[in-house]
Amino acid sequence: MSFGGEFLCHPDLFPGRRSGEPWGERRLVLDVPGGPYRFSGLAETQVEALRLRFGRLCRVLAAAAPKTAEAGVHTAVFRAPGADFRDLDTRGWEYTLDQDHAASFVRIAGLRLMARLDWAPDLTGGLWTPEVAGEMWVSVLENYLRLLVAYRLVAEGGVLLHSAGVSDGHWGWLLLGPSGAGKTTASRLCLAAGAEILSDDLNAARFPDGGGGPVVARLPFTGDLGERQGEPGAWPLRAVLRLRQGTAESLVPLSPAAAFAALVAAAPYVNRDVWRREPLLAALERLAHAVPAWELTFSLGTDLWSILAKIPP
Repeated sequence: MSFGGEFLCHPDLFPGRRSGEPWGERRLVLDVPGGPYRFSGLAETQVEALRLRFGRLCRVLAAAAPKTAEAGVHTAVFRAPGADFRDLDTRGWEYTLDQDHAASFVRIAGLRLMARLDWAPDLTGGLWTPEVAGEMWVSVLENYLRLLVAYRLVAEGGVLLHSAGVSDGHWGWLLLGPSGAGKTTASRLCLAAGAEILSDDLNAARFPDGGGGPVVARLPFTGDLGERQGEPGAWPLRAVLRLRQGTAESLVPLSPAAAFAALVAAAPYVNRDVWRREPLLAALERLAHAVPAWELTFSLGTDLWSILAKIPP
């Protein structure tokens, strides 16, 4: 199937540039790692829905604020006719955005959304949707934001990782593995033992500007555990663990090469982009050499949190 055909009735009419009719004149900023992320062209109902979803991470800009007052990545939001999008039965469906990569842009198609990222030379975005309010609009924005954060983090030398992030308030751990490896199960075991769950879906690994080892930063994206409440922040990354579910508990160190392979498998979106894969791989290789990595086999009876806490930094 050609690009966009799963989601769009007329994929050949995909916007060739960031233009169109905005939903309104409202603007806001999301203070998420890699940001700030600025959005313009919003209707009041869209702003209110995003304020409810992102809370303190969301800053609404005053109408009189200069359009150049905020740094970061800008995305313009435009109207799109609902008839342009296919009606899909999403029951039991694993949702994956469709991407089309080129040297100067990435096109994205998804459920009730079209988007593009352009490098000219700085990263900017355009988002088209027929959704103007409610949970579907928030879902559109969040799915686009996940991909945008992935690209922005790579540009800063960091990475977005499909993982479970856990913390004791001083250190952070990242738990990796494909679907079914046990990330959510491990998160529940750690949560029951008193750990803080940053996210059981997507986490950011970054190197601070002032130097030092990598940190794991909280992102507002969650999986099966649902919304996780907690202060924004970042914690020194103590270890990366590749998870396996089994009957015999074991903890085996991983070589940097094996850790690198596990990290590549856990880095969504950008790892499919041949034009921008090189800086992603460089960031993952740096991370693999900067932090201890282990393969952890566990079961429901494993005292998982105690194992993590005993791993030396």
